[in-house]
Amino acid sequence: MNYHDPVDPVLKQFLKSRAEDLVIPNTVQNAVGNSFSSLSEQNVKKRYPLKRWRWAAAVVAFFFVLGAISILTVPTFAEILRSLFAKDNPDIGLLRAQELGLVINPHIQVKDKGYTLVINEAVADPTRVTIALQLFDENGKHDRDKLGLGDANKITIKDDKGNVVGSMYDMGYTSDFYYMVDFFSEPLKTDKITIEGSIGSLGQSNETLIKGNWDFSFDIDMKKANKQNKIEELAGSYTTPHGMMVTLKRLTRMVQGVRFELETELDDAAMARSPGDLWEKQMLSFHFETTGGEEIHSVNPRKRNYMDSLMTSDHKVVGNGKMHWSYTFKYLPEDKPYRFVLDGYSVAEKDGSRITFRPSELTESQTFKIMNDRLELVRTSLEESQTNKGTYETVISFYGKMDNEISHDEWKAYDSTGKQYDVLSVGGSTIENTLTDHWRKGYISMGDRRAKQPYEFRITRLDHIPEELTLVRKVVDKRYKDPDWSVLLK
Repeated sequence: MNYHDPVDPVLKQFLKSRAEDLVIPNTVQNAVGNSFSSLSEQNVKKRYPLKRWRWAAAVVAFFFVLGAISILTVPTFAEILRSLFAKDNPDIGLLRAQELGLVINPHIQVKDKGYTLVINEAVADPTRVTIALQLFDENGKHDRDKLGLGDANKITIKDDKGNVVGSMYDMGYTSDFYYMVDFFSEPLKTDKITIEGSIGSLGQSNETLIKGNWDFSFDIDMKKANKQNKIEELAGSYTTPHGMMVTLKRLTRMVQGVRFELETELDDAAMARSPGDLWEKQMLSFHFETTGGEEIHSVNPRKRNYMDSLMTSDHKVVGNGKMHWSYTFKYLPEDKPYRFVLDGYSVAEKDGSRITFRPSELTESQTFKIMNDRLELVRTSLEESQTNKGTYETVISFYGKMDNEISHDEWKAYDSTGKQYDVLSVGGSTIENTLTDHWRKGYISMGDRRAKQPYEFRITRLDHIPEELTLVRKVVDKRYKDPDWSVLLK
């Protein structure tokens, strides 16, 4: 006799709700199926105990699934349960989003060619979008190295009008999932975003690619997150000794970050030192600290082991000599005062410093000082060109100890006859002699003395070593470290 128990649909829904977000290996699914078949064939004589028996069987079966997964795919099950908020991946913005109930489960599970793409967590606000993406093989094991983003695979972000406003990339940090994120330099203004994944291949470039279809799409409602935005107008202005006026503008507090805005303007004398578009090549150095002097965050410091929570930054020209700057941090204090401290800045300026030497006399290194920078030339050689195949170029190897910045330097070379040549700068650099309690000390070391790998000036199209060479620094990335200004922010 067959008993049609009304509890059966409830059992099915119970198991489905508990297992729908798990990727269960094929071997486990088969084992569970066999277990249920054998249980259903048993002879149960009394109807009343039947309900209790079926519930007990459901519980046993469910925990059998969990146990089987943990045994067959350790530590995969622990990785499934681990989330963006794990203690070994702390993120204040994400925790705040969780507290506000902004983390959604889009229930994305796409299976093809034995691989299953899963997204169980996603969060967005005008600051950034973050999703935890996992990729499981047929045994239920998360494969951290199989998915690569590029031309074949893309995850794009669209606003409520269908415009593409971002593209996600993997930040790494954890082996538990692909930490997909995109930061917005300008706060996103939309009531809804759509995350679209176009995933057509798996595998690294050095292996046979697995072609398939793991496309997905889901929406995130932004209205609740947008309501959390708070704008605080700031006050404070200062003119540095060398002609840069700095004006604080505003803070925008969002769920996952705080956007800090300020403007700078160069006076006529400063603009004269940076003609054309040179003045636009700038960098600011500053930090935030508590009223007790404890560091909160730093931006572009020369400091050892500095605190860094900068998510994104942007700057743009808003007038002649005038720039607007924005920086988005994961966190800035909200319930207690703290200080903004200007540590320095750099601007590309005309220079003209010269170094003249005879290559044949570089049997021993020669040191030259220009402004506050020191260059030690160690040798001159003729090598194959890195830019013009089949030709040769003169290479000057050196070590540098630079007080100024080097990002926007421009050099030219002149031979014995005065003919001018372009110069390419090639090599590695590091910040050295920094302190843990000082934001302005230290210098840029060009080249690696320990590895005996000097920096190089490669003089293109100079296919012979002349009797005499002159190097001229046409543009210097001038660093100013003498501002004396801080503002108490409340």
